[in-house]
Amino acid sequence: MLVGNKDYLKLGDFNAICDVCGFKFKASELRRRWDGYMTCPADYEQRQPQDLIRIRPDRQATPWARPVVVDQFVTVAPVDPSSL
Repeated sequence: MLVGNKDYLKLGDFNAICDVCGFKFKASELRRRWDGYMTCPADYEQRQPQDLIRIRPDRQATPWARPVVVDQFVTVAPVDPSSL
């Protein structure tokens, strides 16, 4: 899509197309965006600042722990009531 009044001579400059909107601009009017696209001033975006955040690792381990206790069952023989 080539539209615009950018077909004039400007020494040292050339016509270029915005990678986002497709309009024709002089190359000196375009800016390189963080993702590598050459964009016009209307389509230029700053990079999201939270893309560059580095987080500290979270300690997942507990400070102390007890071993798992195995259940111990004691079998008691029934008592004959007449012997009491």
